[in-house]
Amino acid sequence: MPPKQVKLLEGKFLAKEIREEIQAFVESIAAEGKDRPGLLALQAGDDLSSSWYIGQQKKWAEKLGIVFECMGPEDLPDQETLIKTLKYYRDDSQKYHGIFVAMPLPEGFNSDEVLFALDERKDVEGIHPTSLGLIVLRKAKLIPPTAYAAFKLIQSTGVVLRGKQAAIVGQSAIVGRPLQLLLGTERVTTIVCNSGTSEAVMKKYISESDIVIGCCGQPRMIKGEWIKPGSIVIDVGTTEIEGQLVGDVDFETASERADFITPVPGGVGPLTVTMLLQNLIHAYKWQKGIA
Repeated sequence: MPPKQVKLLEGKFLAKEIREEIQAFVESIAAEGKDRPGLLALQAGDDLSSSWYIGQQKKWAEKLGIVFECMGPEDLPDQETLIKTLKYYRDDSQKYHGIFVAMPLPEGFNSDEVLFALDERKDVEGIHPTSLGLIVLRKAKLIPPTAYAAFKLIQSTGVVLRGKQAAIVGQSAIVGRPLQLLLGTERVTTIVCNSGTSEAVMKKYISESDIVIGCCGQPRMIKGEWIKPGSIVIDVGTTEIEGQLVGDVDFETASERADFITPVPGGVGPLTVTMLLQNLIHAYKWQKGIA
């Protein structure tokens, strides 16, 4: 028999489709003389991954005709200044319709206090309690971009999801838990494995699941031989080992069993910034009362 052909779920293709939709919307409202969507990135710390992420936001915002501005550590020297800035832009809705607060915050900052100062209608990262609460109520407005990207890639397979079983390895507030709720809207039965789940139990759940999502940040924790034949495998994890990015799933052996799998890099990552910009469009419509 010929070797099994697994389909790679590469985020760049879906990202291109969504960016075209975003650009069409921006051009249409600009042609009507309306405000363009605006995104403000606030970076109080000097985390390199945050700087890269903001750089990607700037790149694609400019390409799509979105207004973009960034305030860095020199503009936000302390928590008081950051909160004052967030409150100012809560009241000023004219220019910025989305605000990105780079995490992690510097030592000494209280992330809860900062998040509560953020206007929930401008929360493009989907991390405000209101954003997460609306997902629970199945009335989602703004969804954490990484979870959103993983969910969109699962939907892009065209597989009927209703009645399927999913195993999520990792339960962070911005990936694992939102994904459990999103899959629930598709009537998928989800099991979440965390640090309290033994390897034997995790192996059992994964081997029985039609969808497997790795988002625990532990390189190659999910063994390829655990994967159920014909399943969908989404690998959110990225860990650098000897100069190479490695996911949470043992890709080589998993790809011999799965029908669909995301590569690392090239899977969820290229789609994440696009989903943040999609959130910006949703935020813009929310604030403008556009259906």
